[in-house]
Amino acid sequence: MMFDRWGFKINGARIGELGPGDSLGIGLAALLSGAARYVGLDIVPYSAKADLERIFDELLSMYTKEERVPDDKEFPFVRPRIDSYEFPRDAVDRRNTSTKAEEIRNQLRAGLNSGSLLGYRVPWMLLPQIDQASLDLIFLQAVLEHIDSLEGTYRAMFAWLKPGGYASHVIDFRSHGRSPFWNGHWAYSDWQWKLVRGKREFLLNREPLSTHLSLAEKVGFKLLLAKQDQTPHGLEATSLAPRFRRMNAADAQTSGALLILQKPRSGYAVG
Repeated sequence: MMFDRWGFKINGARIGELGPGDSLGIGLAALLSGAARYVGLDIVPYSAKADLERIFDELLSMYTKEERVPDDKEFPFVRPRIDSYEFPRDAVDRRNTSTKAEEIRNQLRAGLNSGSLLGYRVPWMLLPQIDQASLDLIFLQAVLEHIDSLEGTYRAMFAWLKPGGYASHVIDFRSHGRSPFWNGHWAYSDWQWKLVRGKREFLLNREPLSTHLSLAEKVGFKLLLAKQDQTPHGLEATSLAPRFRRMNAADAQTSGALLILQKPRSGYAVG
């Protein structure tokens, strides 16, 4: 598991996910791996329409058979890529899989917020969320590029984590189909982008990597890892909107990133 190098253990961990979408699959996998609790926080209740029992049955079968993790050949655009796609026997606690599986299934049938294993908060910014300093890990998979209130979100995640807790963010800086060029969303002026967005509740905030690094540091996070995907080919800087022409070279060429952050164990201060 990627966090092993920093001492994180899945067994007994309390895990949160911001923007899980319609599957909760990563959360269910975390519980099968030994996590004590998973909570998903979203803006729209996508999972209400998902067949979570079917998804869970498929995951349980993979765990029982100790199948390989689907790799980048099956899902070429999924990040982060990992060193090994073999079943992570050393990272997974399999001692109580059958009992845990039955508990998970019962809660799925009774409702996501009906027990202690699974929680689901929608919309997360308006409802009572989760206790401060209650999570060991929070992760976001291609979500932060869609959030307008970035600083507030970083502050919320920092508050939810226990001292020493971890945050994992995969951020996709590409145009998401709004341009034939991967960086074409930076060519729109602010008023043009408002027309592109229309009445959508969210689209892209268009913030580059340096904004995320700056905000993470500002709220108190320690940066453990920043792994960037560099894509030099795209629109030239002269074709971008004025405020994006001033981006530094790293921002201008970064089409994706994995950030691993940690809340300091003691003596932390929020900026």
